[in-house]
Amino acid sequence: GDIPELVARVLAGRGVGLEDAQAFLSPAVRDLMPDPSVLTDMDAAAARIARAVQKGERVAVFGDYDVDGAASGALMARFLAHHGIEHEIYIPDRIFEGYGPNPNAIDELAGRGASLIVTVDCGATSFDALEHAKSLGIDVVVLDHHLMDDAGPPAVALVNPNRQDDLSGLGYLCAAGVTFMALVASVRELRKAGWYTKGRTPPDLLSWLDLVALATVCDVVPLKGLNRAFVVKGLIAMHARGNRGLAALSEAARMDGPLRPYHLGFLLGPRINAGGRIGNAALGARLLATQDDHEAAEIAAQLEQLNRARQAEEVRM
Repeated sequence: GDIPELVARVLAGRGVGLEDAQAFLSPAVRDLMPDPSVLTDMDAAAARIARAVQKGERVAVFGDYDVDGAASGALMARFLAHHGIEHEIYIPDRIFEGYGPNPNAIDELAGRGASLIVTVDCGATSFDALEHAKSLGIDVVVLDHHLMDDAGPPAVALVNPNRQDDLSGLGYLCAAGVTFMALVASVRELRKAGWYTKGRTPPDLLSWLDLVALATVCDVVPLKGLNRAFVVKGLIAMHARGNRGLAALSEAARMDGPLRPYHLGFLLGPRINAGGRIGNAALGARLLATQDDHEAAEIAAQLEQLNRARQAEEVRM
């Protein structure tokens, strides 16, 4: 393509060759996203999630209390909601429960009838909790990106580009990026099984890249390769204001002008995090998952208020 000389120089300065330049400037997700099967255990994860959809199981999504965890949990919840699957998002309390799944939480989710638990942005090192789930006969699929040692805890599938035996080269993805790839793989499984007939349609996954972009920027992972594509396309998706929660939060934060990564990192991210600081850690995930304008406006107002309190606190300190 014809690239202006100035742009060519900047790209050359960044070590981008001409044949890569077009991809760097307009990173199309389809071109840059490898087959999800390159991730170790992805096929097993997708098969188990697809089976839950086909059998109408109740699924619990166990997340983390930061923006990446909220976005990952919301992505999985939106996928389940789209397919009419009963589900809940469980985010542990930062102070009382700490990070990752714990045996008590597993008991609680089992008691409410979950036969599958999907952990997002956590789980890769949660031995006690996953041993406990196994003893109860509950399947666990782990979608994570945190560094881990040799062996992981027992799970139907443990998808983590930072597993020792994962050769995908995608260790730079945040959890929402891994979760998005799991949804792509799960839709493919359902398609292969002939699920999308009789008026059943797959979700429009590309329109959910706004959540992946938000998490990618807020988790401060390197903006290279697939991550760049996620952010570029995610900003476009965000313009469409398809996510009620993000739209409500943008309004509450009085954001105006063209969206930039800066807005995600400094205006939206801290507001989604605000819930975790005061003991309602699931607020952010609920905001990003909701399809209801009224609920979106309510949660956004609450997070805006909590964020103001946090800012005042910081000024006082």
